[in-house]
Amino acid sequence: KLTHLDLSSNWFEVEGAAAVAGALGQMEKMTQLNLGNNYLGAEGAAALAGALRRMEKLTHLDLRNNELGAEGAAAVARALGRMDKMTQLNLSYNDLGAKGFQAVVVALGRMDKMTELDLSVNNLKAEGAEAVAEVLLQMDKITKLDLRRAVGGGALEQNHSLPWPLSRHFPR
Repeated sequence: KLTHLDLSSNWFEVEGAAAVAGALGQMEKMTQLNLGNNYLGAEGAAALAGALRRMEKLTHLDLRNNELGAEGAAAVARALGRMDKMTQLNLSYNDLGAKGFQAVVVALGRMDKMTELDLSVNNLKAEGAEAVAEVLLQMDKITKLDLRRAVGGGALEQNHSLPWPLSRHFPR
């Protein structure tokens, strides 16, 4: 019956993530889940991905600051692809890189109810920025988008040309 759960800042790491995943897999009615600041890493994300796949009613998911990297992002993205009710997603501070972003973007393309998206501080690089830009064309309900320090090399700060869907959020 639990619908909201905040397990942030518990430093689960890989071992804790596996234990938590077992319990979360039984919580199919969950709508809001905060697992931020737990340093899950790619292995912890893989352990959680199975549980997340069963949580199709999630509307809010916070996985900020978990050191997911590209591999962890790919595991989470496979689960996110089933979450068509998602309205808020936070994947900030995870060093996703371009490959991680490209995996997440596939899932984002299926999330047509998304209103708030935080991908800040993730070292997107140009390829990742292009992938995000493409999916933003489809995400017309976004009201809050955080890409602070997401593009490595300071491209936003240097005001380089960004693909149109991104540039409309960063007026010159």
